Amino acid sequence: MITRDIPIRVRYYETDCMGIVHHSNYVRYYETARTEMLREFGTTYQEMEREGVMLPVLDVQSHYITPAYDDDLLTVRVTLAEPPRVKMRFDYEIFRENGELINTGSVTLAFMNSTTRRACRAPKYFLELLKPYFPEH
Repeated sequence: MITRDIPIRVRYYETDCMGIVHHSNYVRYYETARTEMLREFGTTYQEMEREGVMLPVLDVQSHYITPAYDDDLLTVRVTLAEPPRVKMRFDYEIFRENGELINTGSVTLAFMNSTTRRACRAPKYFLELLKPYFPEH
């Protein structure tokens, strides 16, 4: 299992007229945390695409517990609990600066060959990058 905590500061434009973070921004926070986690592994979405693999989103789940507000400092905890195969699922917990859990969610992505547009297995180079985190696989 791999877990990373990614800080994100809420920006004014992410809020609605009530000063509350608009629900659609949580999916953006998930993507930011996931992108940073991939970067820590030693790859990026752009690198995967250059290698002929795309990662379309199959499923997004989000549970709103309590709102976030303009200028809140949030921590997005992203977890990859299992090594990827054809799919890869990331789980999320978002905390306010005081440690209060305000949101949970998950995103499932599929590996897709960019030429054929068909599902494919996770690339070997990517699995090698993850090997230290999943030694039993």
